[in-house]
Amino acid sequence: MNKEQTHGYKLASKGKRLIANLTEGIIFGLASLTIYLILGMSVTEFWNDMNSDFELLDIVYSLISGLILGAIFYPMFIGNVGHRIFNLKVISSESGKDYKKPEKGAIREGLKHALGILIIPSIWILWDEKNQNLYDKITKTLVVEKNIAE
Repeated sequence: MNKEQTHGYKLASKGKRLIANLTEGIIFGLASLTIYLILGMSVTEFWNDMNSDFELLDIVYSLISGLILGAIFYPMFIGNVGHRIFNLKVISSESGKDYKKPEKGAIREGLKHALGILIIPSIWILWDEKNQNLYDKITKTLVVEKNIAE
């Protein structure tokens, strides 16, 4: 089996993972904007809040949102919204089993959201031969393309 294959799956490319992540970010950004508008706030207020100075509390909010989103979406999609849209899924790097338990998805997405603020965990993928980010290494996961029959 070559390094692009694992447990009977093709590893998701760096580019496909990036596009899936960006797509997910755009979807949640639009959802956040919609909530602001429903609450009677303006687009300018939303933009200013998004571009305010970094605070330690931002990591906490990112962690909490990741925990919630992971617990909701992993049992349904075996990954996050971006994975679902681009026909990807998350598997255990050790066993190859689907990573679909809510608590495991919560931990993986929580780490992804919180560590993503620090940049290095997110760019780790650039030099990793299995296209893993640091949070993939910590949770022992791989992102793969779903097989046609799935």
